[in-house]
Amino acid sequence: MNLKNKLWKYATLCLVVIIILNPEMVGLALFIDAIGLEMFIMLLEVQVLAILSAILNNKIRPMFEFIKLYYSRNFPFFTWKSMKESPESLTYAAQSPATLMYLLVFSAVVGVVLNVYK
Repeated sequence: MNLKNKLWKYATLCLVVIIILNPEMVGLALFIDAIGLEMFIMLLEVQVLAILSAILNNKIRPMFEFIKLYYSRNFPFFTWKSMKESPESLTYAAQSPATLMYLLVFSAVVGVVLNVYK
C-alpha cells in the first residue's frame, strides 16, 4: 500500500474520531464521512479563495487604486503615453535604484554609528 494512501486513511480516521468526540460536530462528521475528506478539504479551499478574493477586491485593490491615482497626479511624466512621447524622461527613473542603495548603506552605517544594533 502506498504511504500517501495510508496517510490519508489515518488522517481521515483521526479527524472523524476527533469530530465525533465533540457532540456538537456529529453532523459535520457524518457529512465528511459521506463526501470524503478530499472533497471536504477542496470545499474549504474554495471558501478560502472566495474570502481572499473578496478581501482583495474590497480592501487591497482600492489602496492600489489610490496609490496609482496619487502617482499619476504627482508624477505625470512616468505614464506610458509620456514615455512614448519623450523617452528621455526615463533618465529620472534610472537614478532611483542607485539612490535606494545609497540610502540602504547610509541607514546601516547610521545604525552602527549610533549603536542601534547591540
